[in-house]
Amino acid sequence: MVPLEFGLMRILSIIAKILLSLSLLAVMGITIGYLIFSSNLPKLTALSDYQPPLASRVYNTEGELIAEYADEHRILVPFEQIPEKLRMAFLAAEDQQFYEHPGINPARILSAALANLRAGHTVQGGSTITQQVAKNFLLTSERSYTRKIREAILAYRIEEALSKNDILYLYLNHIYLGRGSYGVASAAWRYFHKPLGELTLAECATIAGMPKSPGKYAPHINPEKATQRRNTVLRLMQGSGYASEHEVKAALSEPMQVAELDAPKLNDAYADLVLRQLTDRFGLKTLRRQGLTITVPFDPKAQEAAISAVRHGVLDIEQRQYYRYPTNHAPESWPELLETWKKAREPRPDISATNEAIPAPLIRTDELVHALVIKTHSNGDLTVDDGIRQWKLSKPKWTWKSLSDYKKDGASAEKLAELNKRPRTWIKGDEIRLQGTENQGVRLAQEPSIESALYAIDMERGTVLARVGGYQHQTSGFDRVHQAMRQPGSAFKPFLYTSALINGSTPATIVMDTPVIFDSDQSDDFWRPENYKDNFAGPVPLRNALEHSRNLASIKVLQNIGIRRFLGDLKTFPLEREFPQQLAISLGATEVSLEALTNSYTIMANQGQKWTPVSIQQVQDRTGNTLHRSVSGNRCQVCHVNPVMSASDTMRPAEQALNPVDSFLITNMMRGVIQRGTGQRALALNRPAAGKTGTTNKQVDAWFMGYTPQVMTGVWTGRDTPTPMGRSETGARAALPAWLEAMQAFHEDRPVKDFTPPEGVEWVVIDQKTGLLPGPDTEEVFLEAFRSGTAPTEETPALERRLDQQPKEDAGFFELGL
Repeated sequence: MVPLEFGLMRILSIIAKILLSLSLLAVMGITIGYLIFSSNLPKLTALSDYQPPLASRVYNTEGELIAEYADEHRILVPFEQIPEKLRMAFLAAEDQQFYEHPGINPARILSAALANLRAGHTVQGGSTITQQVAKNFLLTSERSYTRKIREAILAYRIEEALSKNDILYLYLNHIYLGRGSYGVASAAWRYFHKPLGELTLAECATIAGMPKSPGKYAPHINPEKATQRRNTVLRLMQGSGYASEHEVKAALSEPMQVAELDAPKLNDAYADLVLRQLTDRFGLKTLRRQGLTITVPFDPKAQEAAISAVRHGVLDIEQRQYYRYPTNHAPESWPELLETWKKAREPRPDISATNEAIPAPLIRTDELVHALVIKTHSNGDLTVDDGIRQWKLSKPKWTWKSLSDYKKDGASAEKLAELNKRPRTWIKGDEIRLQGTENQGVRLAQEPSIESALYAIDMERGTVLARVGGYQHQTSGFDRVHQAMRQPGSAFKPFLYTSALINGSTPATIVMDTPVIFDSDQSDDFWRPENYKDNFAGPVPLRNALEHSRNLASIKVLQNIGIRRFLGDLKTFPLEREFPQQLAISLGATEVSLEALTNSYTIMANQGQKWTPVSIQQVQDRTGNTLHRSVSGNRCQVCHVNPVMSASDTMRPAEQALNPVDSFLITNMMRGVIQRGTGQRALALNRPAAGKTGTTNKQVDAWFMGYTPQVMTGVWTGRDTPTPMGRSETGARAALPAWLEAMQAFHEDRPVKDFTPPEGVEWVVIDQKTGLLPGPDTEEVFLEAFRSGTAPTEETPALERRLDQQPKEDAGFFELGL
């Protein structure tokens, strides 16, 4: 027995030694492995000093969110502001033992491994929330055992360094949840348009169900799978004790409703301006990642009114253009086309929508929709189908564009041959455009060949009120307010007449509106400027010359001033360029942007004060520190008291660039443009206003610049490639209607105000023709404003005496007043 027991003991001893050795080797291996895998692991400073990319958000002065800029759309929220039901939903879905485990959960890892083994592929993850934090913050998404081991080590270290609530805070603010949202606050906003505190239990479960596969379970992409996943999370919440049976039952019956992503209300050229200024000041990276809070003086109602006015103006002008040959479609393609157009116009129903019929959308007066000609009638009427309903149009009265015009435009021989085959009328299968009318009907239209832009400034607040960069600015992206350089024509003349006032003239100074020819010193060419319709008025007061936009008179005004002196006076205005020493500048034969021209008009409109309209009022960083403030110069009379505030150009008082008397006199003269001159269409505004039309040669560019004491608005109309719009498309017809529509909207809630004359202005009744005091034969008198001491003192002579004194002929040639 002894030898047997001894042998058994020996065997057991050997086994023990082997096990001990293996254990030691295992410990050593684990230790060495730990040392190897834990070497060069990222430090946890990224967690303790959490500064993730945040969305910068733009608000108007009423606190309405109107735009966002983001690389990762994230709204950082403190842990205390994350509702408990949302936190519990994530724990039920992702890590039910979160508050018990030390960072890793071996039981869950084993369960996931068995499930994946049975399925033959990955169907279940075993990572805890802490492990996901380690991966998302400190590691890559590489799929390997090495990464998983490093992840487990980091998870353990994170648990030692941070509290459970801190870890959950990081996770819920950082995780990607689909639809461009990072973190739960962003997901709540982008899926349900709600702050976190307003989420229902069902909505919390929906968000909590998405980390597993955001693309698969996003409710806007796959509502059925999203609902199934939500219900699974709700049942897990009930099973884990995170929600009662009653709460879960109610949530399970809640319909899945997903909000549409709002289009930014800050739009068009206004958005371009804000983005450009923010990028210039802070850089694009800071703007898209640092969670700035930006306040701008944006009025959505005014901006939409401006957009609508521009579109109406362009579409009305297009009615007077040649009709261009439409595309014709074979009958077999009609069903697909009509279905496509129908889907494009139908409102997107909510996922929970019932089977109630949705009324057919009306066609707005400022939009175009596709339609097909499906029948032509013997009297020329057309029956058309827009995919939703059919319309009958009376015989259109368009003039068709000729083949010769197509040839001038550079059409190919193949295109010309194709056009030559079809009749110059509408035929079945033609793809046309319809525009809505005021009586909820439609009219035939076509895609515009004309463009337009509008820029408006709130003169009382000193802020940008509206900016429209084109008929369809989002599509083109070309900001015609800022980028387009066009000839202003007669819209430039107020600067000339202001210079005349500065240099001693009065509104009653007589100037000759008579023909003149200029020879060229360099060639045999000559320049014979003309008035519109080639009419000449002879001797007229300065006011009359401006009111009726008399070109010949304006040239002679410039000669009297001298070109160099005038160019010096132009530097008063922020026109942002140098001008050539040419007489043609008196007629606006130079190029400026609508932005520069409108900003320059504000000096004349605002008592001679020069200031920059504000488009960004305040910028704060993610912690609430103010990085930028801006107050318009005309409202910043005491900013200079604070040296810190006055150190910035955005916080300086306005500069008195023009004498207030001269400012009032030119404004009063431009009131006459509207009351008696080329801008009489603006009388429909029914309030005191001043303005000036502008039309370039051959009606290539049309302008109207006008203002009240409250709002300054400029409108340009033309083609991007400068070509004539048609003989009748003057500033009064092609630009003023859009100005009028926009200004009527801008003034809806504003009281009627008049221009207030400053000290140093006197009013005198004069003879409207001679500019002198009324005489015995005066037929029409006028109450004119003058700088004190400059009003006429002589009486208008009797008619016989005037005829005797009239010059026999006009010399016709003048030296350049350089």
